[in-house]
Amino acid sequence: MAWLRELAAVGASVHSGLRVTGGLEPGERVEDLELEECVVDGVVVESARLARCTFVECTFEGCNLSMADLVDSRFVECRFVGCKALAVRWSVVETSGLAPVPMRFERCQLDLSSFAGADLTGWVMRDCGLREADFTDAVLRRADLGGCDVSGAAFGGADLREASLVGVVGLGLDVRTARVQGLVVDAATGLDLVAGLGIDVR
Repeated sequence: MAWLRELAAVGASVHSGLRVTGGLEPGERVEDLELEECVVDGVVVESARLARCTFVECTFEGCNLSMADLVDSRFVECRFVGCKALAVRWSVVETSGLAPVPMRFERCQLDLSSFAGADLTGWVMRDCGLREADFTDAVLRRADLGGCDVSGAAFGGADLREASLVGVVGLGLDVRTARVQGLVVDAATGLDLVAGLGIDVR
């Protein structure tokens, strides 16, 4: 087991196979931290800054990343479970486009976050809160947002080809402003999308 603050103080060395705990104070800054195959357990980095940090195949469990600044940080095949990450700018994060599932979120609160213009190809966000999230011009090809609450989320200009929105709640998508070839939705959502085009289904 290791404390996040202690690892940050070591410098730019790579830390592997650890269970990382502890947290940072709001406004505190960590630079050049590299974690590989670590479990980040209950760490709080709310309103902190993680600059040029790299996380490879790490699992984040019950962490609080709300309003964290992740500028120039890199996440490769990471998994987030039961985490809170409100108002985070994921559009500044670098991820691997080669991995089958570059990023996976399960039962996370991601409300008010910005994914605008980001490449989210293959991302999985299952049963998450994405209320008022910004996906404007994001690439969501083959992404899975199954069971998410997307009330008030913006999808204008998004590429949703072959994405899955099965079981989503609160979808306000105008299919005329997005790329939707191959988009998979459930029957109820499909009817809502058709109604948005002014078509009366009987």
